[in-house]
Amino acid sequence: MKSRFMFVIIFPLLCLVVSSNLSAHTLSDSYLNLSVDQQNVSGHWLIAVEDLELAVGLDANADAAISWGEIRQHSSQIRDYAASRLTMASGGQPCSLEIGTLMIEQLNAGPFVHLPMTGSCAGVAEVTLSYSLMFDIDSAHRGILNLQSSDETYVRVFSPDTATYEIDTELPSDAAYLWTFFIEGIWHIWIGLDHILFLLALLVAIVLVKTPGATGQQQSANVPFSTYLYDIIKVVTSFTIAHSITLILATLEVVSLPGRFVESVIALSVAISGINILYPLFRTRAWQFAFVFGLIHGFGFAGVLGDLALPQQLLFGSLLSFNIGVEVGQIAIVLVLVPLLVLLGKATFSRRLALGTAGLGITAFGVLWLLERSLSLTVPVFS
Repeated sequence: MKSRFMFVIIFPLLCLVVSSNLSAHTLSDSYLNLSVDQQNVSGHWLIAVEDLELAVGLDANADAAISWGEIRQHSSQIRDYAASRLTMASGGQPCSLEIGTLMIEQLNAGPFVHLPMTGSCAGVAEVTLSYSLMFDIDSAHRGILNLQSSDETYVRVFSPDTATYEIDTELPSDAAYLWTFFIEGIWHIWIGLDHILFLLALLVAIVLVKTPGATGQQQSANVPFSTYLYDIIKVVTSFTIAHSITLILATLEVVSLPGRFVESVIALSVAISGINILYPLFRTRAWQFAFVFGLIHGFGFAGVLGDLALPQQLLFGSLLSFNIGVEVGQIAIVLVLVPLLVLLGKATFSRRLALGTAGLGITAFGVLWLLERSLSLTVPVFS
């Protein structure tokens, strides 16, 4: 009775932690790149085709594929929608902004509509930008601003909580972008369900499955926490080192892999780690598995910074801050998951039910993501 009560209380909390976002690693970001010179404004705005489909409705023939013809057909609606979600002012006076002929640009995250922008302001010493694209549709959406004035670059991230920024372009670019990318690193892993499920599966295999080194049929319910603490540290550290290596190399453009391949292999890693819960594949070599697939996960993390096209003087600081943010976010996830798993492991009923549910659920998510990403299928549960 006690074990059933423990399962009823704890397991829903565990599910809540890992299932708050079913979109896995598909982020909703737009990139606003502007340059101000005296009274003139120029630049472009990159908005994901997928986001515009949600906001405007581009798929005229309902075939689940957006063509260039459909984008051109809706060009007026796209311009009107974008113009209604961005305002720019200087000295309390609104700036005039015009959107030119639409183009398509392929980024790591997929196809984006390129909106050329020109305009003018009464002055550009103090610029105020207000952004509301997609916030009423997706609260996880982020608008990433790259504003250049003279030799200075100002980077900001718009969110529902910070939808307006005032920037004094007569001051040197500050270190605010370091904090911005630190927070983005935390946010990036927290909404990356594929990364979280991969990590969860490795932790489940350590905490709830037969503990490596335990004798006979000794299970986690009878094994002191210190016995598998070392295995947890080893797996998490291996994953951290691996994805940090490729995050750095990919962002610096030393190594690159096709985005579709990266996302497909990440999905495969989730499926295999789920199977490992149900059937032992690599339980005594979990840290090696975490390292190998962690290298691929790092390419997934790198997509955010790669699409920003930051100037060289900001790249290193942004990369370091983002990576630290990812690690802090990962540590927070581990600190939440491990105590819940330990409590579940203390009762035979809850441990067995959690093992079966986690193994089947994580495997299913991994397989569905693999089909969706490798074959470009639309899986209903993620649509």
